[in-house]
Amino acid sequence: MTEIADYIVIGGGSAGAVLAARLSEQSSTKVHLIEAGGESKSLLTQIPVGMAFMIGNPKFDWMYAQDPDPTIGDRAFCWSGGKMLGGSSSINGQVHIRGTRDDYDNWARLGATGWDFNSCLPYFIKSENFSGPPSQWRGKFGPVSVEAMRRHHALNRPFLESCDEFGMPTLSDYADGDMEGAFLTVATQRKGWRCSTEKAYLRPARKRPNLKITTHAEVRRIIFEGRRAVAVEAIVEGRETTFHASREIIISAGALGSPGLLLRSGVGPAEQLKAHGIDVVHDAPNVGENLIEHMNVSVSKFVNVSTYNAETSRFHMIKHLMHLLLFKSGALVHPVVQALALARTAPELAHPDVQLSFCTWAKSFKDDGIGAKGLPMEIEPAVQIVANICHPYSRGRVYLSPQDPGGVRISFNALSDERDLQTLIRAGKLLERIFSAEAWRGIVIGNATPDPTPTDDHAWEEFVRETTFQSYHPAGTCRMGSDNQSVVDPDARVRGVESLRVVDASIMPTLISANTNAPTIMIGEKIADRIMHP
Repeated sequence: MTEIADYIVIGGGSAGAVLAARLSEQSSTKVHLIEAGGESKSLLTQIPVGMAFMIGNPKFDWMYAQDPDPTIGDRAFCWSGGKMLGGSSSINGQVHIRGTRDDYDNWARLGATGWDFNSCLPYFIKSENFSGPPSQWRGKFGPVSVEAMRRHHALNRPFLESCDEFGMPTLSDYADGDMEGAFLTVATQRKGWRCSTEKAYLRPARKRPNLKITTHAEVRRIIFEGRRAVAVEAIVEGRETTFHASREIIISAGALGSPGLLLRSGVGPAEQLKAHGIDVVHDAPNVGENLIEHMNVSVSKFVNVSTYNAETSRFHMIKHLMHLLLFKSGALVHPVVQALALARTAPELAHPDVQLSFCTWAKSFKDDGIGAKGLPMEIEPAVQIVANICHPYSRGRVYLSPQDPGGVRISFNALSDERDLQTLIRAGKLLERIFSAEAWRGIVIGNATPDPTPTDDHAWEEFVRETTFQSYHPAGTCRMGSDNQSVVDPDARVRGVESLRVVDASIMPTLISANTNAPTIMIGEKIADRIMHP
C-alpha cells in the first residue's frame, strides 16, 4: 500500500527543516521530509570551526560547478551548499544577521507584497532564542539559539575603533533594521556549539509520529498529473522510489538546487527543457535566471598579535580544545566573522553599499579557490577585512547539466556590471584607510594582501579581478514577485502549476545587505504560517 503524505518537503536545510517542523505541529497533518544528504551527527558539524573542514568536502558539500567567468580572468568558483540535514546552516559561518529595514521594504516595492520589514519581523522574532538582554527586536522563545561571543579576540576592539573613526559608530545591537555602523557578531550557537536548523527544529520534532524523514534520497523530478504536482521521484540507496503528496510539494533545495529540480521536472525555459528531452509542463523562462551573489574584495595585514591562522600547532590545538570544553569559547567556537559593519564607499550614497566582515585570521590568495583541504590560510599572524557588495547588479544563471553535482551547472558573470567593479575598487580603498587608522598603529606590521598596496584605480581593478570571491550567499534563481514573469508568487507558489511551492533563498527578489541564513529561516517560518493559516 502506497503511503501518502499531506506535504512533502524536499531539502532539510535552513528553510526546509523549518517547514517540516512547523507543518508537523498539526498532529493531523502527515509531513515527509526528503533530504539528499545524511544526518548531522559528525563532530565537525557541531564544532563551529568545523566549517573550515566541511566546505569543499563532498561528504558535506554539494560543490556545484561553475563555468569559467570571463569577467574575472576565466576563474571559476566551487559553489557550496550543505549536503545534510540542516543544509547550509550546518556548514556556514554562523553569523546571525537580518539585513536592513530597506532591504525588505524594497522586496515589497519590487512586487513581493507582504514582505516588507515590519511584515517579516514577527517571523525573525518567532525563530529566535536570543541569550542577550531583552529587546523588542529580539525573540526569546524560538528554536534557534542566538548568542553573543563569550570571549572576544583582542583585535576586535581596534576594528570597531577604526570603523568609528570613519563614520561607522559601534552599535550595541543590529536587529532593528538600522545597521549603518559597526558591531560584534552574534552567532547561531547553543552554549558554544553550532545551532543549525537540524538541531533547532528537527531534533525536537522527530518524536512526532506524523513527521517522516528520509535521508540519502536524491529527488530527481516532480511528477505532475496535468499541472498538479502529486509525487516525487527519488533515488534512495540506488533504487528509484516514488513518494506521493495529497496537498502540496514544497521544494527547499536552495538557490542552486531548487531551480535545478524545477528544470528537471519540466518547469522552466521550454527551449532548454526540450534540448534535454524533458517534457514541458510549464514554460517558465526565468527559472534559474537572476542568480545573485555577494562578491568581495579583501585586504589582509600582518600583525604583531597572535591570530587564529597562526595557532595550528599541537600546543595551540590542545589549548583551544580546553577553552572549548571548559569555557565554550576560543578559536574552535568563535564564528568565522567576529565583527561586522555596514559602510558607504562614497558620501553621496543614500544607503550603505558594502558590508565589512572582520576576521582574526587571513585567507591566503596564493592558492585560489576552495579545495578538499578547506580554506587556505596565511602562515604568519594576520587579520583581514572583507567587503562585500550589499546589492550587486551583476547576474548569473543556473542551467541543466546532467554531468555535474545536483544535475546543474552555474554560469556567473561576477563583474559584468561596471557598477559592481567600481564599488569593489572604492571598498578596497576604504579597507586600506581603515587599517591606517590610529587604532591599528603599533599592531599592523606589513601587507599580506594586496602587497604592495595598489596606487591607482587601474591597479585596484587588476587586484579585484584577480582575487574577488563569493560569499556563499546565492539567491534569486526562483524570483518571487507579483508580475507574471516571476517564478513564484508572494505565497511562494510556483506560477503555472498547482500544489507546488519553492521556499528558500532562491525566491529572494534581490539580495539583502548581509548574510542570508537568518532571512532564509525567516522565509521558512513565514511560508509555514501562511500554509497553516491561509
